[in-house]
Amino acid sequence: MHLKDITGRRQRTVLIVDDEEVVQDLLSTELADRGFQAYTASSAEEGLTFLENTPIDVALVDIIMPGMNGIEMLAEIKNTNQAGDVIIMTSHASLATAMEALRLGAYDYLLKPFENLDVVERVVSKAIEKRILLEENTRLYQDLLIKSKTLEQSVKRLTLLNEISSALHSVHDLRELLQLLVQSIAEELGAERASLMLIDERQKELSIIASVGIEPEVARNVKVRLGEGIAGWVAEHGELVFAANIQEDPRFSYHPDRSYVSDSFISAPLVLSVPIKMQHEVIGVININNKKGGGSFTADDTQLVTTLAGQSAVAITNAVTLEKLLDANRELKETNFQTVTVLAEALEAKDAVTGNHSERMIRYAEAVALRLGLGERETELLRYAAVLHDIGKIGICEHILNKPLPLTPQEYAHVKEHPRIGAELVRKVKFLAPVAPFILAHHENYGGHGYPFGISGEEIPIQSRIVSVLDAYDAMTSERPYKKKRDHKQAIRELCRCSGSQFDPKVVEAITAFFEQENGNSS
Repeated sequence: MHLKDITGRRQRTVLIVDDEEVVQDLLSTELADRGFQAYTASSAEEGLTFLENTPIDVALVDIIMPGMNGIEMLAEIKNTNQAGDVIIMTSHASLATAMEALRLGAYDYLLKPFENLDVVERVVSKAIEKRILLEENTRLYQDLLIKSKTLEQSVKRLTLLNEISSALHSVHDLRELLQLLVQSIAEELGAERASLMLIDERQKELSIIASVGIEPEVARNVKVRLGEGIAGWVAEHGELVFAANIQEDPRFSYHPDRSYVSDSFISAPLVLSVPIKMQHEVIGVININNKKGGGSFTADDTQLVTTLAGQSAVAITNAVTLEKLLDANRELKETNFQTVTVLAEALEAKDAVTGNHSERMIRYAEAVALRLGLGERETELLRYAAVLHDIGKIGICEHILNKPLPLTPQEYAHVKEHPRIGAELVRKVKFLAPVAPFILAHHENYGGHGYPFGISGEEIPIQSRIVSVLDAYDAMTSERPYKKKRDHKQAIRELCRCSGSQFDPKVVEAITAFFEQENGNSS
């Protein structure tokens, strides 16, 4: 077996430490023929010096050598972590010493003289395979840390969106509200300066209403005509501007009357300027520039500011009358729900699910809620549960989710943790916390054989029972890595077959009636 067959990556290295040249030559030649990069040393001291500069996957170390013996070298290697694993070589007479070496941390031992070199290769290969598994586990752990950090950032931003949404209800002073919005953006993005400008339609110019990092006098006196400078261009065109170095952007490098620098409370070089729109009409601009400590803005940063620009537009427009404020509340709820939906779809991208899964789940959930007579609040929570039920899969290894073969018991046990993970995640977001119990129970079976608690019947929340049926239907009618999709009639027959055992009969009846009506109308 060659090393490339084992790893599919880099060539693995072995250090042979033995005071007999014939052993060195024999082993180095044999291991090189089998795909390993072999190095040799004639003493423990020489081997340790070599390891100071060259990392080794496995060291083959003889016990009996002049000077430092193999056991002492083993101890030194383990203290300094200079090699992946150590395999002790010993004669029959020193077998007891070899066993002692194993207790001290040696991976294995080989008996000299070598009657079968295949044995040597097998022992070395097993040590390498163990090291590869450890490296892969480390890599997967690092990937999980990165994904967890990404999720924490997403949850944090969801919380920010919710806090701003709450402010729309509780803060009645428009300037106070917009100042809170700008401060939140500046803190979240780590920006040196941020400002929110509104358009004066009569004067056809922009004025700063709220700002961070700008001198108060400058903020009071700045006026930018539509079409002039960065903010004026964004207001006139209704398009965002994102530039790592605005001085290199041909749209703003030169103006006949004045450079963009003259109205440059939006200072170079890093600029993100987003229009505030209400019903396709630009009513203002949010400007952010230069990150504290350097760096650039990301696509997520742009999405966050764009979302908040939409929320600020609602606040600005509906500050005029109570009727408009009530309209803003409805739009705000939908904005929050759409934001959650976008987050769920982004997180589900790691799972090989047919597109528009969340959209279908929402449509089915609303239809079933209507047929079962759920109230407005129950239906709202159901919509969130339908979108976020599998959010806990962010904590499940991607290769397991997309594995085309049956899962091992250990892998399946890992997957079964996703309801707990998802429930814990949404519980941290105040406005999503009521959805946590529904996410936790969406894999419970009506007959009591589900997980994580094995509860049954009416003990399972109605939202969880609904999501369970809808998710099963959508899974059956969608292409997955490990199975082909079924057609609609096959999926309905399977739901009916499992009605009363796995699924709530009322929910199965409701979704079946919905499809019958839908198919009847389409015909």
